[in-house]
Amino acid sequence: MLGPTSNSSSTRRRSVGGEEEGITEGVDNDILGLGLDNELKADIPIPLMLPSKRRKTAKTLGEEESEKRAERMLEKVVFGGEQSTLDNLFADKIESDEELNEQMSGEELFFIDRGDNSEGVLDQSKPKPAWHDEDDDQITLDMTGRKKLQDIRHKDEKELSGDKLKQRLKSQFENLTGSKPNWAKLKSEREDRKRKDASSDEEDDEEEDLMKRTGDYLASSKSLTKGFIDIKKYTDANKASPSEGWIESVEFHPNAHVLLTAGKDLRLNLFQVDGKNNAKIQSVFMEKFPIMTAHFSANGEEVIMSSKSKWFYVYDMIAGKIIHIPYIRGIQERKLEKFEVSPDGQYLAFLGSYGQIYLLSAKTKEWISTLKMNGSAEAVAFSKDGKTLYSTGDDGEIYVWNLQSRTCQHRFVDDGCVKGTSIAVSPNNMYLACGSYSGVVNIYDHHDCLSKTRPKPSKAIKNLTTPTSKVLFNSTNEILSIASSAVNKAIRLVHLPSYSVFSNFPELNDMTGRVNSLDFSPRSGFLTLGNNKGQALLYRLKHFSES
Repeated sequence: MLGPTSNSSSTRRRSVGGEEEGITEGVDNDILGLGLDNELKADIPIPLMLPSKRRKTAKTLGEEESEKRAERMLEKVVFGGEQSTLDNLFADKIESDEELNEQMSGEELFFIDRGDNSEGVLDQSKPKPAWHDEDDDQITLDMTGRKKLQDIRHKDEKELSGDKLKQRLKSQFENLTGSKPNWAKLKSEREDRKRKDASSDEEDDEEEDLMKRTGDYLASSKSLTKGFIDIKKYTDANKASPSEGWIESVEFHPNAHVLLTAGKDLRLNLFQVDGKNNAKIQSVFMEKFPIMTAHFSANGEEVIMSSKSKWFYVYDMIAGKIIHIPYIRGIQERKLEKFEVSPDGQYLAFLGSYGQIYLLSAKTKEWISTLKMNGSAEAVAFSKDGKTLYSTGDDGEIYVWNLQSRTCQHRFVDDGCVKGTSIAVSPNNMYLACGSYSGVVNIYDHHDCLSKTRPKPSKAIKNLTTPTSKVLFNSTNEILSIASSAVNKAIRLVHLPSYSVFSNFPELNDMTGRVNSLDFSPRSGFLTLGNNKGQALLYRLKHFSES
């Protein structure tokens, strides 16, 4: 340890291992660059800078105290001491607050929080980016020949500034990802998103509860919409026992899920309709009696069958026996092929030759009266109450018969018709449909038919081009089915009251064949078509409840 130093410095060299080492015995006037005054320099003991090879020496008590004193002096000179450092910090804080108060007015020092949606609150603008490169704003990018940037380049744009490039890249990213990524959203935006997600989850729970319930929601609709009908093809109704030829008659039981099919294969078949198995209930063989027409009685207890003969049969389903009706007194006919049953269960109307219509009692099967048209009788239809009968023939006129007086109360010309082939009246007596040999089906307002001799049809359906073999309304008066047995797939469903044909029936790959007979179930849930292939096609109309 050296004593107090003077203003000069000296260097002494000695040889250690053949090399000379320098030992500093004095310091510069600056004393290690601390910038001390000369008076302080004389009071500060400077420790000896030892050579690289240190030798262990014992320090005296005076030397340790001198070193600590020198260390405290250096801290005071460099850092100013603990208390002076705190004083300087508080002094800076006070000066900055005073300058801020001088710049701000009294109104700017305070604010009143009136809620999230009120004016006069603190500025809620988005915070500035943590880092911004000013050089990006000064960049001008040459867009010509840059294929990777074609998506963000506008038409005929050659240059693009850095700011616009950044905005377009940001917009492109948000478009690709669907929205701003979650990590880039502010805390308030994330909280709003959580609230929206919570409300949407509640709506999803309500929809899930709805889907868990069972029921026919389509059946609850008040009216059938036009254009497209929700229809599905089910297993053939007679799959358990197909017919071997044409099916001449198909009909649903008025009170049970039972369907009858009959044809020239001499068999009457009854099936339990469920849409899946359609099990056969019973099959009745009619020897030497090809069935041309078969209908349930109004109460559903009997099946009446006719053929190309002057007698007919009645199958009593309650007793399980067949009743033969060999001869009808008062009728001179060689064959009775077609007939209809009145909905009230009072009459059977057989079509005879030369325009004659024979009325029989549905209970006793005895002749009551004969109605006579000017031309041939091709088709007849009863009103829902069974008090009126409508008939059409080859004279192109429609006859309206009063069954209580058994007289023709009115007749009118079917517009454009040369020969009538089919006829039907809606259950609510609002529409009358008349099919013709040309395939045109005229739909009339029922009131006009009873008051005019040449009424204009409300609509002429021209989708068929061959003779109309069957027209039939469903139980709700919303569908009119029309069919022709002359060609394949000549079947259409007409929506009422719009008079438009459903575009999706029959489907392109639906092999309906040549439809000769058809029927709706009592509640219009099923539609069946009898064709030339011996099939009773079954369709489910999902708008309506099952039969």
